[in-house]
Amino acid sequence: MQNEIINSAISSQVPQEAGAGLAFYIASLWRTVVTVGGIAFIIYLVWGGIEYLTSGGDKTKIADAQTKITSSVIGIAILVASYAITLFIQGVFKINILKPIFPNNL
Repeated sequence: MQNEIINSAISSQVPQEAGAGLAFYIASLWRTVVTVGGIAFIIYLVWGGIEYLTSGGDKTKIADAQTKITSSVIGIAILVASYAITLFIQGVFKINILKPIFPNNL
């Protein structure tokens, strides 16, 4: 029986199998981007709404506020689409992309 080499510098949440660490980090990065994007959507939407309400009828301020609101809606649509694509790929290939598990056949 072979002895396993354990890297104590890596968190215990990261799989120790060959190649699994990279997949874990990519999935973690994707989840982080979606979370930060959702928070940015809320902030940008509220910011655009406040600018729209306080524009005082100035056409340039209204246009800037509408641009912020439109950009935030497009951003959340992209985040929702990425999540939908991820779920579609998981359903088609019957794998969990966000929690990758690699079989150890060695």
